Amino acid sequence: MLVRTPSPFCRAFLGALVVTVCSARANWREEVGYTRLLETFPSGVPAGLTAGVSLVEAGDSAGNHYLPNAGAAWFAGKTITNRSSGSGVSGHATDVATYFFGIGTSLVPGTTVIDAYNASHWTSLIPYTESRRVQNHSWVARSENYPVGTDLDAASRGINARVDHMVNGQGLVVVAGADNGAGSSHPVLLVQGYNLISVGVRSGQHSTGLTAYDGAGRTKPDLVAPGPLTSYSTPQVASAAALLAEKLTESAFSTGSGVNQARVVKALLLAGATKEEFPSWARTDTRPLDATFGAGLLNVFLSYRTLLGGPVSASSSQLRPNTAWAHSSVSSSTNTNSRTYLFEIPAGSVATRFSAALVWQRPTSTFVQSVLTGSLANLSLTLHQVSGTTVGAVVDGGLSDSPVDNVEHIYLPALPPGRYALRVGSTTSTNTFYALAWRSSPTVTLAATVASASESDPAAPAVFTLTRTGSTTSPLLVPLNWSGSAVSGVHYTAPTSVLIPAGSASVSVSVFPVADSLAQGNRSVTLTVATDFSLSAGTPASATATILDKPYDAWRHGRFSAAQLADPAVSGEAADPDGDGLANLLEYAFAGEPFVAGSVPAERRPTPGLAADGRLTLSYFHAAERPDISYVVEWTDDLASGVWQTGSGVVAEVSRVEIEGGEWVTVRAEAAPGEAAPRQFLRLRVTRQ
Repeated sequence: MLVRTPSPFCRAFLGALVVTVCSARANWREEVGYTRLLETFPSGVPAGLTAGVSLVEAGDSAGNHYLPNAGAAWFAGKTITNRSSGSGVSGHATDVATYFFGIGTSLVPGTTVIDAYNASHWTSLIPYTESRRVQNHSWVARSENYPVGTDLDAASRGINARVDHMVNGQGLVVVAGADNGAGSSHPVLLVQGYNLISVGVRSGQHSTGLTAYDGAGRTKPDLVAPGPLTSYSTPQVASAAALLAEKLTESAFSTGSGVNQARVVKALLLAGATKEEFPSWARTDTRPLDATFGAGLLNVFLSYRTLLGGPVSASSSQLRPNTAWAHSSVSSSTNTNSRTYLFEIPAGSVATRFSAALVWQRPTSTFVQSVLTGSLANLSLTLHQVSGTTVGAVVDGGLSDSPVDNVEHIYLPALPPGRYALRVGSTTSTNTFYALAWRSSPTVTLAATVASASESDPAAPAVFTLTRTGSTTSPLLVPLNWSGSAVSGVHYTAPTSVLIPAGSASVSVSVFPVADSLAQGNRSVTLTVATDFSLSAGTPASATATILDKPYDAWRHGRFSAAQLADPAVSGEAADPDGDGLANLLEYAFAGEPFVAGSVPAERRPTPGLAADGRLTLSYFHAAERPDISYVVEWTDDLASGVWQTGSGVVAEVSRVEIEGGEWVTVRAEAAPGEAAPRQFLRLRVTRQ
């Protein structure tokens, strides 16, 4: 009766303790935002679920081979306890377990306590008191697995109701997979359950559409994940659920009596799911989820950030965060305003992606011989415009009111700045507990606050400032895109992302130029906020700074062709392409032109002289805007020795006269008076700094 999907190409070789690690097993974590989560929150993210998890797997016809291989490297340090009577490992169970709690391949690698069940045995046990907090089911039971004539609706209802009873009473998070195969109908078990979380695959190659049993017409699956088959997308969601469940145990997230962790986790997962990957994703006022992709693709980062925003209480007068969650109750006799959550998309934001999910559970009676289902409450979720504290009309697309589902979902890809209210309504007189989660995207703008940097001073970088709108309670990691004529890593160094710390609205990013001796000219650096699932880019979303070439290199770049720059005999410092006796570096130093002979007139060339006291003088032209050139006058009284001196006591500046394009500098030899040293020599040394 119980069927599992065969393992894909990547699997463990169970006959020996040799395993092959498929890169997809680790890469999926980046796809669902886990890498971003760890980068944004380097501390505080749970490594595992302390209370442990349970894994339910279909065995063979003899009730064996449903256990993961406890000796595999992924499960080092973990205790996997067999809770059923059979034995034997399964490649499928091992693959599932790697995604669920494996080291380096799951979101909760620190989970060490695991119970394992044979699915046939487990279905005969429920409901029971489950000590673990998240349970995974990567198996299905199809109609052909039942004897001809079986009342499939009753069969589905019998198991689903008992699972619902366990979830409702204990807060256990149960995650179950849809069947594989695009266009296939949902299996009898377990995907059609109410209180569990049902999972498909991102490719859409899974059973889709509306439930046929135990309450027809409900939309399943609830969301999808990037696994290649539902057997593996399901534990990916279960792993995310375990991470959230552990975080919810912290005292900061306790909301008192009546809280059901399964409700909150499901609401967080649905609200955090992304739709950008699915151009065809759609919902209606009465169908809260897409028929194929549910609420969208699992994104643990967005779910985690939503978790950190709450919990909050309902209020018709006090603003709540625009990313938060709540756990409360409602009935048809409840004052509507008491179940209102006001929030604001701040001015300066761009239209934001907004997602909200409402979850409640099907109640069940006390278990005696069987579990009898209670009456499912009918709740609704609406999003309203607000003026001050006056709740106005429902925004376009802001209604979710399914007559049969026990989830409601609103998604708006572009909610403009303004004040809004989420309202939970009920047409059921019975008081119904619910979990509500909602999220929006912060807007990030930027400016070039120091718009240039020079190779001449690499320690003085260009600076961009990024500013976010809205709440600053959590850090925000902003991916950065660099472009322009300058090349990152060649002409400058800069980060690929920046973290705006909690409590801060802005952060600066420095661009450090790389100093070289290449004539490349000034180059532009453009920084653009990389819009992704975690944020929206504001206005302006990009800014440009300039990396200034060293002045001498910029001078060469403007005067020599690319071919000439590649030939040091033409463009080198000592080269003299115009043959006027001044090398290129001296042409630059004296404001000449390398291809114009005599462009430095005689009156601007170094000129020797004699002071009244017989000391030798030297006058030279110091061109303006030559910060990378050093002009040093040196003295000697013995040419043959080759020893030249400079500095205090050797040469002294006599005068500095400003003239057009620079200064005329005169220095005098100080080392010896004329009568003591009849042979004196001065020279001007020009060098690049």
